[in-house]
This record gives sequence, C-alpha cells and structure tokens, in this order.
Amino acid sequence: PARLARPYPSTPDGTPVWAADLPQVTLEHLLVRPVRLLPLAVDGELRPSAGGSRLTLRLHELYGRVADAGPATVDVELVHRQTGVPGMRRTAAFAAERRGETWTAEVLLDLASLDTAVWDIRLRLLFEDGTARDSTAHAVAGPGLLRRTVVPSRRRGVLLVQPYATQAGNLSVRLAPGVRGVAGVAKRRLTRLLRSARGAGGR
Repeated sequence: PARLARPYPSTPDGTPVWAADLPQVTLEHLLVRPVRLLPLAVDGELRPSAGGSRLTLRLHELYGRVADAGPATVDVELVHRQTGVPGMRRTAAFAAERRGETWTAEVLLDLASLDTAVWDIRLRLLFEDGTARDSTAHAVAGPGLLRRTVVPSRRRGVLLVQPYATQAGNLSVRLAPGVRGVAGVAKRRLTRLLRSARGAGGR
C-alpha cells in the first residue's frame, strides 16, 4: 500500500509482521527497501482560520527507518483537482514530537487566495540523507476537524472552507464561493431541522 496504517507490530526478535495475530506474514522487506518507496504514514489536520489556515502534519516512525533517514523538511503543495495545476506551495521543517516515534511540521495556508474549487494536498518529504518521498496526508478526524468553516475573504467577502477525507482517506479541502456557499449550508441545515421537526410531530 502507499501508506501503511499503524500500529506496526513485530515478533519478539524484531521482525516486522502484518499483524500481531499473523506473525507468519512478515514484512522484512521494509527493513531494506529504499526510504523513497516505503509506505510512510503522515497524518494531516487542517484548521481553517481568518488569520491563515493551519495545517499540521505528523510523520510516523516505521520500524526505525524514518529516524535513520532523518526527517528534515516537507514541501506542501495544493493542487487543483480538475486541472492538476498547483495553486500554492509551502515548506516547513520537521521537529521531533515524540523522539523515535513522531515528527511534526506546521504551515499556514492563505486559502482565501485560491480559486473556489477542490484542492488536493500533496507532500514531498525530504530527509537528511538526501532522500525525497512523495506522499499525501491521511485526514484526521476529531473535534474541530473536517467541518465547514466560514473564513473572511477580501476577494469574496466570505469563503466556505471544508476540509474532508477522500475515498482513499487523503486530506483535501473544498472551497465554496462566499455568500452562496454559506447560504447553501444554511439552507441544508434548515431543511434537516424541518425534517426533524416533522418527524417528531408525526410521532
């Protein structure tokens, strides 16, 4: 797979395995495979805000290979879903969060400067040993995440920002045009409330 989900079990002698209850299915090739081909896991949290939307990336260790390569920086690129044209690029340095376990990097994104469309988040992980690994971010769910947020925009007055998980679980963001986007959300919420009220009244 392009991304191997945690946890990363191993046998008592340190041999990587697919699952703790399947020790016969080994993943020893991960110990020698080039880092640029490893199924590295990067979690992404996007928090829209008027002062700049904060993207937090968390890179996970994989059987010691990540620490050996030495996470250095990450190039973040927002790519237009329909045209494939990059609309924004940012670079941030990785810092050890839990030594030998995770590394984090943060970038501020001026989403209001982009066209209203769906934007995919692409990553290039750069390591101290010279390795480069193209990747995506796994969309993390939780309080305040993956929800619609209204952000002020000089170009449009307001912008509706919707971080979401694609079918593959990757983090993308949908930008809807100002007042029309907000009106659409309000209309859908009102429709749901009316349906709920009718359902309750019919009981």
